[in-house]
Amino acid sequence: MKAEADIIDALTVKLPNLGVNILPMQFRQIKDPMEIVKMAITSQTGAYFHVDELVEVARLLGLRSADDISAVEEAIAREAAVSGDLQLAFDLCLVLARKGHGNIWDLCAAIARGPALENMDVDSRKQLLGFALSHCDEESISELLHAWKDLDMHGQCETLIMSTGTNPSNFSVQGSTVESLQKHSFQNILDRNASFQEFDANSTDNQDVHLEKIKETLSIVAKTFAVGNLTDWASVLTENGKVLSFAALQLPWLIELSNKRYLNEKLSTGKQYLNIRTQAVVTILSWLARNGFAPRDNLIASLARSVMEPPVTEDEDITGCSYLLNLVDAFNGVEVIEEQLKVRKDYQEICSIMNVGMAYSLLHNSGLGTDPVQRKEILKRRFKEKHTSPSSGTWLFCYFLLFIHLLSS
Repeated sequence: MKAEADIIDALTVKLPNLGVNILPMQFRQIKDPMEIVKMAITSQTGAYFHVDELVEVARLLGLRSADDISAVEEAIAREAAVSGDLQLAFDLCLVLARKGHGNIWDLCAAIARGPALENMDVDSRKQLLGFALSHCDEESISELLHAWKDLDMHGQCETLIMSTGTNPSNFSVQGSTVESLQKHSFQNILDRNASFQEFDANSTDNQDVHLEKIKETLSIVAKTFAVGNLTDWASVLTENGKVLSFAALQLPWLIELSNKRYLNEKLSTGKQYLNIRTQAVVTILSWLARNGFAPRDNLIASLARSVMEPPVTEDEDITGCSYLLNLVDAFNGVEVIEEQLKVRKDYQEICSIMNVGMAYSLLHNSGLGTDPVQRKEILKRRFKEKHTSPSSGTWLFCYFLLFIHLLSS
């Protein structure tokens, strides 16, 4: 009896209020109550906005399970998006993502990559994109992963802007080409893949000059393009608007932050705390890897220095050593370790850096390959052996002398 009363209430009161009139005979011919709900959602302009009323109609028609309610909210979100009400679509996508309603992944991806909305920050975009990646079809994985990496880069830059109070535009490469780029928001630039000419069609005479300035900035941190020769730099910059804009607008500012020795304030990156200099270097390295540029040794060494700068723990020394293993020239790593040995005063920190020196020399002189997993396992084993063997200040000093001898032979 309760079910019949609910259906009568839906047909005679709730649905007519939403602009849908269905006779009892028509209702009996409709097998799926969701069809009636969809009729209510699309019956009149703006009907989708009455979310609570539509959900109540669904309940009265027997759609009471969690999956049924999610399906109703999905239908509302899709209609809102089609009608241009992206704010409501965004709010419902967040709700459905938290519920784990996988069918909405495509709309979540579209909203995350769309224009800025109220209460939509980088974390919200990443949440929607991450959800989409977990439920998308195989063909969409690559594209969505690239979009997620772009958003992650955007988030790293926003964190640094808020932490330092600096503005990237104060450090960007000067020139009319870049000034035209600055008319676009950072998010819009991330979404663009336009050519160099499109950004500044009215100053073609100066394009070579501006491009050369941007290449000079890029060469500070990038040694080569991963594929081809130096001519590829110009090709990548001129054909990819996202690479061009970041190299012109964000990279000079990040390089400036990475060179500021006084920026040692710790900031949260989610699972760990890094100082601003370290985060700036990590952001540069992430962007270089994202776009196929090979970093210079001095950039990797700078990352190691920022992690190993006193006061320092043994774990941080081990992390710094793992960074140094990525250097092309092992002697650049020797210089970093020697610098640390000179500046450290605390006995435990001196012992720690000597152990790092010993491990670094043994790893390089044992024919260490380029496989990252192999490097990690050997490094862990070396330091584990160090903890299980007797050591003293004398032994550490001898180890360090051996370390210098091995790398100089």
